[in-house]
Parts: sequence; C-alpha cells; structure tokens
Amino acid sequence: MPPKTVNQNKRSGRMAKKGAQVVLQEEINNNDDWVKMLEKSGIYVVDVYAEWCGPCIPMIANLKKIKLEIGNENLHYAVAKSDNIMALERFRQKSEPHWLFFFDGNLVNLIIGSNAPRLMNLITDEVEQYVKFKNGEIQREFIPMNQITEEEKKKMIEYEHYQNQKIKNEKKIIDDRMMKAREYYLRRFSVNIPLQTCVVYFPHTIEYIMVEKPPEEGAELSEEPNEPVMVEKRVCNVATACSPKYAEFTVNEAIEMQLTEDKLNQMFFMDKELLESFPSELIDQLLSKKVFSVMLSMPVIKNEDVVSEGAAVDNEIPPDPAEHMGIVEQRLSTIIYGNGSPLNPSPDSFAVEHMIVNSSNVKIPSLYTPTNPLSKAAALAVLFKKFCLNNGYVPPQPPLPQYIVIFDIEKSNIVLPIIEDLEGKIDHYGFFRNADPENPILLCKDYELLTTYGMDKIGKDGKLVLSVLKDDNDKSLLRFVDVGPIYVSPDSDVGIDDAIKFFPHDFDQMDGEVKIWLAQQSAREEEAMAAVEDGDGEEHVAGEDEEFSRRKENEKEGEEERPFTTKLSTVS
Repeated sequence: MPPKTVNQNKRSGRMAKKGAQVVLQEEINNNDDWVKMLEKSGIYVVDVYAEWCGPCIPMIANLKKIKLEIGNENLHYAVAKSDNIMALERFRQKSEPHWLFFFDGNLVNLIIGSNAPRLMNLITDEVEQYVKFKNGEIQREFIPMNQITEEEKKKMIEYEHYQNQKIKNEKKIIDDRMMKAREYYLRRFSVNIPLQTCVVYFPHTIEYIMVEKPPEEGAELSEEPNEPVMVEKRVCNVATACSPKYAEFTVNEAIEMQLTEDKLNQMFFMDKELLESFPSELIDQLLSKKVFSVMLSMPVIKNEDVVSEGAAVDNEIPPDPAEHMGIVEQRLSTIIYGNGSPLNPSPDSFAVEHMIVNSSNVKIPSLYTPTNPLSKAAALAVLFKKFCLNNGYVPPQPPLPQYIVIFDIEKSNIVLPIIEDLEGKIDHYGFFRNADPENPILLCKDYELLTTYGMDKIGKDGKLVLSVLKDDNDKSLLRFVDVGPIYVSPDSDVGIDDAIKFFPHDFDQMDGEVKIWLAQQSAREEEAMAAVEDGDGEEHVAGEDEEFSRRKENEKEGEEERPFTTKLSTVS
C-alpha cells in the first residue's frame, strides 16, 4: 500500500511522538468502519460530517492539546462521513459539527456546534465519568442511535425559529419593494378614472332572505298553480337607505366579494390608518363574510366645482381628468361622512347614522368610501378588477430575480451588441454620470444621444449600468462577465435592491441629463437664429459662446468634485 501524502496525514490528524506516528483522529468512511469503531473499548469522540460540508478541521489543534494534557489512552477521536453510513443518515444535511460521545461503543452524549471551550470541558468530564463507569462506581444511561437527543431538538427549534424569522424578513423586503411600485401604478391609473368612485358596505349590513322566484318572461301559465320556487336574495338596508342620496351618480356595477387579508390590505393601501382603527370584530367579518360594493360615476360635473366664482352654475362641462381629480370622491365622501372624515365623521352624517355599537360598547362602521384619487384607485383595483384592467391599470408585480452589471462607459461598443442579442434577458439599461447607487445620475438611455452630446463631456466616471434577469445557470450573466465589468451583484436578491436604486418604477418616464441638455441647446439655437434674423445675432452668439464656455468650466469643476466613490463592491 503506498504511503499517505502530507495532506492525507493532516486530514487524519496524525502527530509525531518519539519518532513514531500516533493517529490523533481515525477516519470512518463506511458502514464497516463504523461497526469496527463500535466494537472498540474506550471513549470515542466522533465528529460527524457530510462530504459537502467537511469535518471540523479548526478543532484539531484543540483536540490534540487536550489529549496531550489528559494523557488518557482510553480517549480516541474520529471523523465519520455520514454520506455512506446508514446509522448517521439524519446528519447528512447538517452544516454544523455534531460531536458524538461513545463509551465502549454505546452513545452517551451528543453536542452540536464549534464551541471549543464547551467541547473541551465536556471531553474532560466524560473522561472522568468513563473511569468511574469502568470501575463500577456509576451507571450510565445509553442513548439509542435512532433517538433524537434533547440537544438536537433544541437545535431544531432554533432552526425553525430562524427560518420563520427569515421568511418574515424576506416578506418585509418584498412588501417594501412592492409598496413604492403599487403607489406609482395607482397614481398613474387614478388619472384614467376621474369620474368613478365606489361605496363598500360591510358584512353586518347584509342579510340574505328567501323569496319566491318570479316566473320567467314568456313562460306559459298553467291552469293549476305550481309550487313556488324559493331563491336567496341579498338585502342591504343601509345601501337602500343611502341610494336616494346618490341621485346625481350612475351605478356602473354592483358586486359581492370575499376579501382575503392581502386584498383587504391592498384595498386600504392608502387608508392604512383607517384599517388599523377597525375593531377586531369587524376585521374578522371582513375576512370571513362577503362585502357588497357599488361602483358609481358622474357622467358630467357642473362647472361650479372647477371654475372661478361668478361663472354660471347651471352649465355642464365635459370631463377633463386634470380638472376633475378628486371632485367625485369629495362629493360622495361629503354625503357619507358629512364635513368629517372616515376616522371622525360628522355627528349627523350617514356614517354615524348607520354605525352600530356592539355588546362591548365598541362602535363599528357600516360603510366606506374613498376620499381621494389614490385611495379610490386602490379600492377599485381590488373590487372591480376587470373594469380597472380595461381602463389602464397595471397591477404591480414582484421584481424578478436579477443582477446589476456595471461597466466603464468605454466598453459600451462591446456591451451594447450583447444587450441587443439578449434583449429578452435585459430588464433595463442606461448610461450614468457615476455608479453610486445612493445617488445615481442618469445621463441617457440612448447611445446615439450620448455620442451627440460628446463623450469628452462625460468624464472618466461615466458608467453603463444594466440589469440582467436570472436564467438557467446564469448563462446571460456570464456573457457580460466575460467582458470585464467593474461590478456584478453578488446574488439575485442583492441585484433586485441594486436595480430599484438605478432603475426606479418611473425610470421609463425619466429623460436624463443629456436629453434635457440637448433640448435646451436646440432651444438656444432656435433663439440664436431668430436673433440673427432680427439683426442682433452677433451679440447673441457671443453670449451663447460665453454661456457654453461657462457650462464646460462648471462641468469640469463638477467632475473634480465628484470622484468615483461607488459603494458597490467591484469584481475581482
């Protein structure tokens, strides 16, 4: 048999002693090795590991030290690879070291972790216990190998707690990401629905009664009356009482809906304070019974709401989203809440009139209407989803796993063809003044605009930033890595956070410095040409040259004040 290499000897924990080799740690790699170890007498301290994780190498020095200090020939160390040993199957997915203590092949203790002082103290104690055990001074209770120990149960509880906390933290991160996206899309959508709003009647206002089904239209009447067919009918007395007050509104749609916790939070997305004020009894109702909702609209709005004082109030004007934002919500909320608010309605309002008081003297509201365009958009998006989708609402989606990749702008000619080739895998890209994620300054999104502006004006800090969607084996990402970026997100979760900073939800509406500057330059050139035609062009052009020189000087000073201080780690 060939001699072991240096690395093999180190792995086995061999140490020199008086010219000979003493095995500090035996290797147990399969079932036969395991059975042989159990047949041996003495104390065995076994480090159980999985191949993907490896044994606890840093602990060898401590084990060597304590073996030399104790000098007990009955103390043995071993490392056992759980992958090929049936008795150790439950340890195969564990990343922490598991130390098993055996007295003459019988399990007596188990601890988890790499706490060196704890392990050393326990070895010392168990050596003393073993001497007493062999001398018949004490009895030792053995642990069956298939029994889960108290140490393992404790670790399982800790791990479960860790996983639950991890899930909560991840959910919070996702919720925070979605919050800005939801508000952005609601704000855009609210412009499309200036004349619509809604009223929601809470479950305790709704009754279901049995009524006789009316005969179908065109059905022949028989000489002998048939037994009446009874059907269920919804009755909402609060809605019936309120309807006359809505005479100026048109009912577009009425629905019943069962809310989930997620839908409830989305519906009151802009009215969180109101939702939090609801008593638990009402929340339970909202999550267990259906609500009744009515979408209303005002076909026209009298100009008394939108024109200056003194205009004729009888005239009616066509809808104009910019002018009518908030008017419909204000009109309906005044009907329901009076001069108050949903949290504090007027004493003579419909909201107070139909409020109920439970046995604990807790006031429970019976209906709700949004009071502003954003809260209205949030409610309609949940309650009347089809209508909203048909009218331009875009439901926010969780961001896809992605990576941010940053290049020096000089590599644009190499990177842009790859972006074009991988069009479906690129979420966004743009050219930035620098790559500071806390203060990204967009230059533009078009390379042609960049060259028109002049690469010499950008300076050395210009960067090309792109977000690459995660795919199988990160094939798309690797194509960009081969080009030599200065930064790549370490994982796709960090990439999402990076992307939100560089490419916010309104990125598609952003112009960037270059487009703004070129527009201003074009306007100045038109003014200069007009001035030439008017005869004072020379003076104007001179002023233009002076302004251009001053701008270049300012840009140069700005570059000196803006060194590249990105907080993102670079690619090695």
